[in-house]
Amino acid sequence: MGIFSTPQRAIRAVLVSQVVLALAIVGLDLWQSPPAAAPGMFAPPAQGPSVRPYRPDLRPGSPGGPAMRPMPDALEFSQQDGAIRILGQIAPGDAGRFLAWLDQARPDETRVSLDSSGGSVSDALEIGRAIRSTGLATEVANGSVCLSACPYMLAGGTSRSVAAEGVVGVHQHYFGQNTILPAFMAVRDLQRAQARVIDYLAEMGVDLRLLSHAFRTPPDEINILTPEQLRELSLVTAET
Repeated sequence: MGIFSTPQRAIRAVLVSQVVLALAIVGLDLWQSPPAAAPGMFAPPAQGPSVRPYRPDLRPGSPGGPAMRPMPDALEFSQQDGAIRILGQIAPGDAGRFLAWLDQARPDETRVSLDSSGGSVSDALEIGRAIRSTGLATEVANGSVCLSACPYMLAGGTSRSVAAEGVVGVHQHYFGQNTILPAFMAVRDLQRAQARVIDYLAEMGVDLRLLSHAFRTPPDEINILTPEQLRELSLVTAET
């Protein structure tokens, strides 16, 4: 008689088969490229659905290269092609870093080119105010995205443009959560944060209906705005 009884052998066989199946699934996930739907996230508004999956860690690929590239996990600032370029996810503290970069670089450019998947709302508002106070225009160029909190940076421009193949989208956003706080305090803080956004958009001359597009879209999806919507909401003020 073997070490294991018949029921024990059967249970052991089931467990082994489950482990093998799990390993196979993991291996398949690692082997496969990103989901087929992912490249559609970055299609121009006329070429894709209005609501799409949201992947802040990705950005569109370059011509002739892969469909997607990693999006930096914090903003990077540079001077390229006659513009101040802001690239990456908006990390906490990026507003201070942007102000320090402006002070050190003292760029001559008069426009800011955005390519960001969003992130920290409070930092986006501060950067937008810095852009406005400096008298800079903002743009989203062909092949670039401005998602989630990034449109608040776009709103800071003294004039604002989005190229035909630029992608601008909004959704519900987080202002930071503290699970220790009682529910009523969390709601109070959220309302204060939303009020800051409303005040900011009004200050920048952007239609507050922008928030209606954001509030109806879950955080794991992104609502891509059409050129007509961008103009109606005054998020775009100049033709490209």
